[in-house]
Parts: sequence; C-alpha cells; structure tokens
Amino acid sequence: GVYGGALRQQMALEMPKASLRVVPEGYTDDSALSEGRIDLAIGATRPSGADIKLQKLFTCPFVGLAREGHPIFDQPITAQRFVSYDHISVSRRGRARGPIDTQLAEIGLERRVSFTTPTFYSAIFALASADLILPLMPQLLLKTLEPMGLKLRAFELPITLQPVEITQAWHPRLDNDHA
Repeated sequence: GVYGGALRQQMALEMPKASLRVVPEGYTDDSALSEGRIDLAIGATRPSGADIKLQKLFTCPFVGLAREGHPIFDQPITAQRFVSYDHISVSRRGRARGPIDTQLAEIGLERRVSFTTPTFYSAIFALASADLILPLMPQLLLKTLEPMGLKLRAFELPITLQPVEITQAWHPRLDNDHA
C-alpha cells in the first residue's frame, strides 16, 4: 500500500533477512493471527478474538477525487452537485452502498454508483477518462498519485464523514519475538 515502500526500506535496514508478504485486507479469516498464519495485520478492519492485541496507528480522513477537467470543479461543490455525477464505490465485497449513503439520506439525497471495484487503484484509473467521482479516497493515498502522472484532483467532501482508523493487530505470543 501507500506505506509499503517505507516499510520495506526500514525492514532492509533493521531486519535484512526478514521478508514481507502483503495480502489483501479480508484475505485472511479472524483466526489467522491466533493460528499463526499471519504475524501482523495492518488495516482498517479490526480482527476479532479475545487474545488479539490491537494498537491504533493513525487516522486517515477521506477526500473526493475526480479528473482535473471534471465539471464538478466549475462551481462550488455542494451536496446536490456532488450527487448529480455518477460515483465509484470501492469495496472488496462488491458493495455499492455504505456510510456515505447514510449521510446523504439524512439530508434527503441519493447518489448513483455506476462502477464498483475492489481497489482504490483500479478506481483512480477509471477516473482518468470519465466524468466519475471517487467520493471516499483516503487522503493518505493522494501522495501516491503524482508519480503515476494521472491528471486527478482532490476536493473536500460536502458532507461530514468519520475518518478511517488504521490499526495493527498481533497475537501476544509474538510480544517477545525480536523479529
């Protein structure tokens, strides 16, 4: 992900014989940490289990994202204008609806999701050539866009959404493992 490069560099310095295997969030079941199939889970989903230790790493707010010449940028971005364009939903489970729809319903609005994809990166490539909006782009991922050369522009959402909390989780048997 966005912090993978920095993590690999630090591991090369401090743990040159260690290897890093990144699996998609949701790839493992809730017992993966307890059973030792993974050592550390980092993400927005909190693993369950009474024996699992959890540490908050940081919170990440959301922004909207669209191509640079998108007509949404022609006027102030109101909630009404925000829902007047087709949206992209990012969901590894294929869901088109989520917390944003609850917030919109509270003010009597509904959006149209015309494209659902499992990853943010497939969503941003879809934005580059269409008048779509990606309404829930983690702000942390914005810095990964510039090297890709995509002409995309972030904007402040016209509704209030809670930032996502990123945590790390591990089994206590690893507390004294120097690796």
